[in-house]
Amino acid sequence: MTGIKEILIFWFGDPALNYRPTPERQKRWFSADPKLDKQMAEDFTEITNMALEGKLDHWRQSLEGELALLLLCDQFARNIHRGNPLAFEGDPLALDITESILQRADEQKLGLFQQIFVGMPLEHSENSAIQQRSVAYFAQLQKQYGDDESIAPYLATHYRYALAHQAIIEQFGRYPHRNAALGRNSTDEEKHWLAQGGGFK
Repeated sequence: MTGIKEILIFWFGDPALNYRPTPERQKRWFSADPKLDKQMAEDFTEITNMALEGKLDHWRQSLEGELALLLLCDQFARNIHRGNPLAFEGDPLALDITESILQRADEQKLGLFQQIFVGMPLEHSENSAIQQRSVAYFAQLQKQYGDDESIAPYLATHYRYALAHQAIIEQFGRYPHRNAALGRNSTDEEKHWLAQGGGFK
């Protein structure tokens, strides 16, 4: 069965918790690529659904396991179940894992790119207070790693996305681009915003 190591290798390219992924691997993380979705569905649907069903809680006994479980709930689910409610089913568990890691300050044991994904459940939250923490988290990453000229533009982009996510929650109190998948009725304001291309894939 797929395990912790396989999840980390697929996502980052190596199971080491400070590994720096190649630019090619980084590019696929936030793209809505049907081929990638199909590949992930074929290879990881079973293990992802086990995570969503709470059957992998024993993975939380190690930092490697926490990171892998977070990825399944917060990232793999979005690719595999794109467009349906299961895409967001793992958000509460992913956020709980993030909170546990941050409470212990164990994010400092991770490399930059692994830390970025620890912050993603904050950014994905529809809670305004958590959005403030998301912005602060990505601002801190900028401060911590911003002296590296090869990384600074990348971190600036993540910070801008954190601000953009926060702005949506401040405006609507939720992410309108999730409404269709979650069976929520959109307001007229949300419909107009979506028609103008608002949202994230």
